[in-house]
Amino acid sequence: MIFQIAGCNLSVDDDGEMLERLPNFAPFRMSDVLSVSSVRDACAVRLGCSFPLCAAEPSFVSAPDGREIRVWFTPEYCQMSLQMPGETHACHLQADRHWRQVQTDLGLHTPIDYGVLNDLLMLSFIYNAAFARVVLIHASCIAIGDEGVAFIGPSGIGKSTHSRLWLRYIPGTRLLNDDQPAMRLCPDGTVMLYGTPWSGKTPCYRNEGVRLRTLFRMEQASENSIARLGGIAAFRMLLGASSLMGRDGVTFAVISETLSQIAGLIPSFLLKNRPEEAAARLSHEMYSQCRTS
Repeated sequence: MIFQIAGCNLSVDDDGEMLERLPNFAPFRMSDVLSVSSVRDACAVRLGCSFPLCAAEPSFVSAPDGREIRVWFTPEYCQMSLQMPGETHACHLQADRHWRQVQTDLGLHTPIDYGVLNDLLMLSFIYNAAFARVVLIHASCIAIGDEGVAFIGPSGIGKSTHSRLWLRYIPGTRLLNDDQPAMRLCPDGTVMLYGTPWSGKTPCYRNEGVRLRTLFRMEQASENSIARLGGIAAFRMLLGASSLMGRDGVTFAVISETLSQIAGLIPSFLLKNRPEEAAARLSHEMYSQCRTS
């Protein structure tokens, strides 16, 4: 089964039940007549594989949302283990350094396995798509016609709330993604913003792309105000919002270069705001000024 996300191709040798168990991927499915070999630069994910596990100490360990992730880097491949909260065993993944060939020992037997598969596919997409100048970011984003804006900040800062204010008070708006949209830097310098199969708690899985016009760094405040961010501050904002493995020099180099260029191309602002209509109108006014300047 082949999917296209933000213009990047991802294939999975699933058991035939994937779309029933993970309907968030359905809008991104490509034609059944296509083969993996006919799709340029596809990231191919194979399930139920066996491979030697690294015996050395991992390069780093992290535990996002209670999931324990261990990662090993070698010159030839990256190996990763993922253990879900409350589980006693981990699944393992191994990929070449450009993430074009990915194999995992995961078998699809329980609903939990499909949740693990969702995470493994997101990881595979992140690091394969990086070489196509595509970056997944933690943001909520709104589309207006064929253009869009992204609201960036840590969890709980009010990104989704601000998107809902736009949907309520700004005519012609629609939610593109509420958690993990993808940005793509095109050869002509255009930056595109895409929906993905990953949208957090909000089921919004749009297979569409719009031109990114403005970025807003969200900050809660007692009064609404807006200020332009310089290039370095915009880069730091994007780097903090992106999904990457900082200790992997191969992918970190390409992702940080992409973010650096986007920071210099897209106007970015610090939006101090209250959760109210006036804040949405203030950010929309700045978006309107940017698109006409």
